[in-house]
Amino acid sequence: MRKIWAVILGLLLMGANQLPSLGFNRAQAESSDAGLKADELVLVGTVTKIYPLSTPRRRRAWAIVTRVDSVVSGEFSGGTFTFTVHSPSRAGLQVNRAYVIKATRTGDGYVVNELSLKLSGPDLQSK
Repeated sequence: MRKIWAVILGLLLMGANQLPSLGFNRAQAESSDAGLKADELVLVGTVTKIYPLSTPRRRRAWAIVTRVDSVVSGEFSGGTFTFTVHSPSRAGLQVNRAYVIKATRTGDGYVVNELSLKLSGPDLQSK
């Protein structure tokens, strides 16, 4: 049994050492603007709607719909951006307020860290 594990471990380690020679260049994975990775998106959006999701036992139980005011970095062509949070009040979100939203692409969309949301523009001064 130990020999089998040794062979498997050896193959895994040899395979891991081959990754740099496959042509993957770290520079390809990173965007040139502000050191953000290619799968990151930063935009300014105004919250238009906050509503609870009907999915039971979901950690992020609230959906936030925003109108995209501008894209700071990354690529996004839609007019609205919807994301989920655990608690809109904990994140400090209010309807008709503009926020800087930093999102990271996942396999099926984007994930937003609700604690990293920041007020933007005139909304920042009125707070």
